[in-house]
Amino acid sequence: MITSIVVTGEGSSDMGGSNNGHSISSGASYNLGPMALLAVRLLRNILPTWNEEYLDFQSPTDWITCISGNELGRQAKSVRKHRPSKKLKKGFVEHANRATTMAGYAKNNGHQLAFYFHDTDKCDFTNLHQSITFGFDGVDGVRGIPMIPKPTSEAWLICGRKSDPYGHCATLETQLSGNDAASAQNAPKKVLAQLLGLEVGVEPTTEQQYAEAELIDVTRINMPSYNQFKTDLTSAIEVICGHGTARTL
Repeated sequence: MITSIVVTGEGSSDMGGSNNGHSISSGASYNLGPMALLAVRLLRNILPTWNEEYLDFQSPTDWITCISGNELGRQAKSVRKHRPSKKLKKGFVEHANRATTMAGYAKNNGHQLAFYFHDTDKCDFTNLHQSITFGFDGVDGVRGIPMIPKPTSEAWLICGRKSDPYGHCATLETQLSGNDAASAQNAPKKVLAQLLGLEVGVEPTTEQQYAEAELIDVTRINMPSYNQFKTDLTSAIEVICGHGTARTL
């Protein structure tokens, strides 16, 4: 049964964060971010119906705790360090260390699920996903879920907002750049801004991205990075709630 989750991300525009300056937040002190909202909405669609009564989806911050990236990095300094190996590429060790730290925090504080958000940016998706998974697997009793949009979270939102919504969205992962300084046709933030009708040079606010996360059909996004997230979440639910309990989309 799932009653509590913990999340971490890169900032307020993805998983959200504290509204009172604290590094760990929940309830009224936690501002839910756009990607956290998307994760909550997908969770609700996959979770077995009998588990829904244990989670108030009208007030998700009541059962979600958010750890800032800085706090997670600070805590990771005091845990067992991973080393590069066949399963853990050099340059990705820090993600494994942070995932292990996060899983330990989740286990010690009664959270069944842990969501680790990080844009792919210009990294290799497979190596990033593998490093986070490797770190989570080092702690028993907690299911960790890498949430890795490719190239960035805006790409997932663009999928539902573009002129042919939800059509051929897989191409966005190669057409869009992981560099915010790229051209107006390739930088995800700039492309999303255009689709929202914003003036040139104006980036979408967190509030505008949150509104998009509220509107998007989380069951129709069809992109390799999103499908991997969906698969990982489904597998985690099946481990916790029982084989065959997760709903298929």
